[in-house]
Amino acid sequence: MRTLEPTSLDLDSIEVDKLAKGITLSLLIPARGPEAARTLGDIIALNRQRWMQERSVLDEIGVVVDPSSDGDEHGLMRIATDAGASWVVRGESVLQRHAGREATTTGGKAGAMRSLAYLAFGSRLIFHDADLESYDPYTVGVLAAAATADNAPLFVNGSSRRVTGDGQPGGRTTEMLRSLLSKQLARYVPSITRTIQPLIGEFVIDADVFAALAFSRGYGVETSLKVLALDLLDYSDSLQVELPIKYQVGQHYHSLVKQFHEISFTIDVLEAYFQRRRVDPHVAIWQIADNYDLLFPGRTYALHRPPGYDDTDFVPRLGFYQPLATAPAYQARLPEIKSTRRVALDALGRRMRTSA
Repeated sequence: MRTLEPTSLDLDSIEVDKLAKGITLSLLIPARGPEAARTLGDIIALNRQRWMQERSVLDEIGVVVDPSSDGDEHGLMRIATDAGASWVVRGESVLQRHAGREATTTGGKAGAMRSLAYLAFGSRLIFHDADLESYDPYTVGVLAAAATADNAPLFVNGSSRRVTGDGQPGGRTTEMLRSLLSKQLARYVPSITRTIQPLIGEFVIDADVFAALAFSRGYGVETSLKVLALDLLDYSDSLQVELPIKYQVGQHYHSLVKQFHEISFTIDVLEAYFQRRRVDPHVAIWQIADNYDLLFPGRTYALHRPPGYDDTDFVPRLGFYQPLATAPAYQARLPEIKSTRRVALDALGRRMRTSA
């Protein structure tokens, strides 16, 4: 994967590049938990002011809210609405439209991202975490500039130094994941060894590419989505770019254990898929995931932990979503999505002519 220096980007030309290439941009934020309640409002308000009011960079800001593990939404619907999001929905109100009868907790962030892509109209989707502190909206500007410059790459992964709330370096799970990716998947998708932060939540992906990809439920969503995107795309269609320092509330070790437990299952499925594809090019990764117990007998088990952890054992969320493009509800939305893109680009053209 190519690495782009942010200093090489011209943030002043994003609108011109958008219009010339016919690109619309959606900022999409999956939100849950009390940490997001402290930060989501600033993230939305700062990006709305900088990139929608002062500049015509973002075409919409969408938020999907899911309850946290305690079942509480922590006022996120109100926070996002008051901060000026273009639209805010509860995950359970939309998930079943495109994924069937499924609890939001089954998919977690993966289900929320699928819902965000289902509702958005942008031709490029900027995914963004909701729990960043001391936030700098330059983050979105860099991603938008990288996604619209030159040949307008179809996938732009962010990278940034990460600092936890107590000022210590973060990213423990990312570093462990990079070792697993290199060991199990590098020979199938060599570019993942050059991916600095495979778990970062700030990245851009073409809407059609996203819709074409299957990806894991649970904590494996970024891992599967990015690996499969890099596998699908040519070298020139993907890059990574450095973002401002990321200040994020560090997860408790109890949560990190759960996170890595699910990611390990996702990597098993990815490896089995690439191996099988060599002899059966038509195999679908969700078929591999559905047969995990047959492929890896004994690896599906509840995570037993010492006293002091959660009272209940953690059973990993397995399975892959089939591509969003296969959902009849999404197919039915495509005419409206394309029409809304044309309207947004026409409006951008008029604003630029007026200000010229």
